[in-house]
Amino acid sequence: MDGLKSKAAKSLFWNGLDKVGFQLIGLIVGIVTARLLSRDDFGHIAALALFTYLSNVFIESGFTSAMVRREGNTDADYTAVLSFNVLLSVAFYALLFVCAPLIAAYFHTPLLTTLARVLFLNIIINAFSIVQTIILTKHFRFRELAIADITGAVIAGVITVIMAVKGFGYWAIAAQQLSQTLFRTLMLWCLSRWRPVRHANFRVIGELFSFSASLIVTSTISTCARYIYNFFIRPPRYSMEQLGCYGQAYKFHQIPHTVITTTVTGVAYPLISSLNGDRPRQLLYLRKLMKICAFITFPVMIGLYAIAPNMITVVLTDKWQPMLPYFNILIISATFLPFANIALNTIVAVGKPRVNMYLEMVRNGLMLLMLALLNSTIEIMLYGYLIATFAAYIIDIIALTRYTGYTLIGHLRDILPYAAIAAVMGIAVMLLPRIVTLNVYLLFALQILIGALLYLGAAMLLGSRIIKDIRELIFKR
Repeated sequence: MDGLKSKAAKSLFWNGLDKVGFQLIGLIVGIVTARLLSRDDFGHIAALALFTYLSNVFIESGFTSAMVRREGNTDADYTAVLSFNVLLSVAFYALLFVCAPLIAAYFHTPLLTTLARVLFLNIIINAFSIVQTIILTKHFRFRELAIADITGAVIAGVITVIMAVKGFGYWAIAAQQLSQTLFRTLMLWCLSRWRPVRHANFRVIGELFSFSASLIVTSTISTCARYIYNFFIRPPRYSMEQLGCYGQAYKFHQIPHTVITTTVTGVAYPLISSLNGDRPRQLLYLRKLMKICAFITFPVMIGLYAIAPNMITVVLTDKWQPMLPYFNILIISATFLPFANIALNTIVAVGKPRVNMYLEMVRNGLMLLMLALLNSTIEIMLYGYLIATFAAYIIDIIALTRYTGYTLIGHLRDILPYAAIAAVMGIAVMLLPRIVTLNVYLLFALQILIGALLYLGAAMLLGSRIIKDIRELIFKR
């Protein structure tokens, strides 16, 4: 038991380092390239995002999850999975290679033909890394996974920045995606001792597919819902610059809620799972988790909304100001996602993974429905996305009530005090530029400082126990 605890602790450390380090490197490279490249450059890459991510969903085919949980995997089984994924990736690449001119014609941008044929090579490269990822994950070797991810990100980042400085435009971003996958795959093969054998057991493919069919459907719907907006924002109705602005707004709005979600749910799942036999304590700690999430989420998201105009100027330069309305709508919608993810993780933790799948499908269905109804402008599309996200969040909390007794009214009572404090802080930060005349860089720094002091000061004056709860969860979990 102690050995398992030690292994779990080390895995948690390396997995956390992997996620934080990868996000940090991506953020730095994203800021540098955004300052060096044009909105149009990012638009060309965003136009192809749906096809790339959707192909990778089909290639993985849910095999990663299935093989990690499957006992008694043999070298012949792994060889079959590797062979199947590589052959499938080649087939998808061939299909997309032929369809590249049609994609370019759809976006009224002929140069996308060559760009697509080069960028889609990523699909084949990625197929070679899946088995190594499965084996390292199954044996809790998260250190090797972290090394591979971060090494690939660093090398790709250097290549991208050099190409951007040299004036390669959108090819710099394409090189980042290709080189990141390539060097990650090479590192995985260097760090893992597994190699394919001569005889493959292809019967395992049918067995795995029967398990992963629902995962494929769910992942396909999720990917379509996430990147379908890129498919709608196209010339001649919209410019490539507008698509580039949307793509950047979407990418940068994901960073804060992804960090919050992975941090809090990383504690939520094992904690809630360990209390399955004690429902009152489980409910108590679920409420604490929601309060901690509210304490972090509301000031971050509302604060980002308040400082967004100056943040874009300081971090990305004024050429990216057209992305401001997109970013503001997306950051509001992202406010609800950490709470929804805690609810979904809790539902899985109490032993209802199928319910989690249905709720994810409802969320994605709502997004596609809103897009079908509200699509007259990019802003209207994103307001539809906001409505769908909020509705799905409410549905998730209501579903959570059945399995934990945590009601929607109780949830709102737990989180709304922090929302109110953050709202007051946000208004004060937004009004600051009207009161103080300073250089934009100094004003941006002052907004952050004033916002942090106001929020933390108000929380302490109102007697919030949240700091104590955070300490208890970290040191007594």
